[in-house]
Amino acid sequence: MISKYIASIFEGEAPCDKCDQFNLCKEEEMACRAFSYYVLHGSFSVDTPRHPTNGLYNQIFSDDDRALKSYMKSLAAKEGGYGK
Repeated sequence: MISKYIASIFEGEAPCDKCDQFNLCKEEEMACRAFSYYVLHGSFSVDTPRHPTNGLYNQIFSDDDRALKSYMKSLAAKEGGYGK
């Protein structure tokens, strides 16, 4: 049986699907906050700013995701929660 997390990823829209920066991110190995939240939780807010960086890409695709989780937690604390 497929987990709800995996199912939600394949059934829903990904943050890159309609993003005008998709090719740039792909070519330059960059990622934004919407993509990082999507990787961690299988969802994202369409209102999340898209400011891709190579550093965030490296955090997402490292072998250890503690840096990404810490980054997302610090953003949530600064902004009063995700998507607000």
